[in-house]
Amino acid sequence: MVISSLKNGFIQAWSHKRMIVLYYLVNLFFSIILMLPFRSALDKFTGNSLIGEKLAGGLDMDFLFEFLKHGGASLSSLSGLIIFVPVFYWLIQLFLSGGALSIFAGNQEFSSQNFWGGCARYFSRFIKILLWCLPVFAVLFCLQFIWDVLERIIYGKDPYENVIYWGAWIKLGLRYVSILLIGLVFDYARIYAVMMNESKTPISVILAIKFTFLNLHKTFTLIFIIFIAGIIGLVAYNLLANLLHSPNTIVILLLFLAQQFYIFGKMILKLTAYSSQIFLYKTVTQR
Repeated sequence: MVISSLKNGFIQAWSHKRMIVLYYLVNLFFSIILMLPFRSALDKFTGNSLIGEKLAGGLDMDFLFEFLKHGGASLSSLSGLIIFVPVFYWLIQLFLSGGALSIFAGNQEFSSQNFWGGCARYFSRFIKILLWCLPVFAVLFCLQFIWDVLERIIYGKDPYENVIYWGAWIKLGLRYVSILLIGLVFDYARIYAVMMNESKTPISVILAIKFTFLNLHKTFTLIFIIFIAGIIGLVAYNLLANLLHSPNTIVILLLFLAQQFYIFGKMILKLTAYSSQIFLYKTVTQR
């Protein structure tokens, strides 16, 4: 069922290329908004030094820490953007998700009327769902602290070093699991609101929790595969970026094109996730 959901989700997402392009352009727009002042801040910090050549490819962590530590004057102009742009970008993504989910849920053709109508219709409901989900998010995020309790009970106040080491990895894993579960509840609450045209957001949240955890092996496996696919894409892009490590104009152009392909792929993956989850929800609930 999970594989068929992924297959159908990808096919449906790919069939709406105009929507993929729209998502891509929104991401490109916000990237440019953040990139231009950040580039200006870097220019002020580096001046005419040769450090710029080192940045034409993979990220130099030594330079990044130096910039964060001593680039206070340059960063001060970015502080507002660093906070405002990601929050506004996330709200725009939430707004756009209403159009995408309504088209996928209704098997509709992409059109401005269908897409933007769905965006406007569900945005306020999605905000309310988010607020109702906050207590659920808090509970799920606390999953990572289960290990601290178990470690204290089993090993006492002074555990062995290897227990501390592996405990840190276990906590990291639990943190990622809790984030995925948080995303699942929020996703299926939105899907239920769209599928059933449910205006009472607490009902959407309660039924999303019920559906997510009663079908946890399916819902979690589906989103976990998509998550791993995103990680693989990021690793592949970073390996390519490290190879394209030169201030040469052609190499920089190739790196830019690689970045755009990566972002485009992320948008396909995002829409595939929406469509796959809707297909899974329909399959399970119609049995």
